[in-house]
Amino acid sequence: MAYNELNRLKWTGRLADARVTIRHRGAPNDEMAVSGRDITEVRKTFFLYRNDRDGDEVHIPMHRILKIESEGRVLWQKRGKSR
Repeated sequence: MAYNELNRLKWTGRLADARVTIRHRGAPNDEMAVSGRDITEVRKTFFLYRNDRDGDEVHIPMHRILKIESEGRVLWQKRGKSR
């Protein structure tokens, strides 16, 4: 479960090193990467990240997470998403 992995990274102090790939319509391949450094909150059903362009916080539902990576390794990946 993506929530479990993000929460583990948060509580072990390794969230800043993570990269979270999300479904984002309109982006190339409908995917966008979010740096763990920009994640401000992790909840059971969503996470918040600070947008680089205007500094606003963006709400991302957990079901939109496609992949979580850290230190060059895939820690979690949505089933059926092997892009």
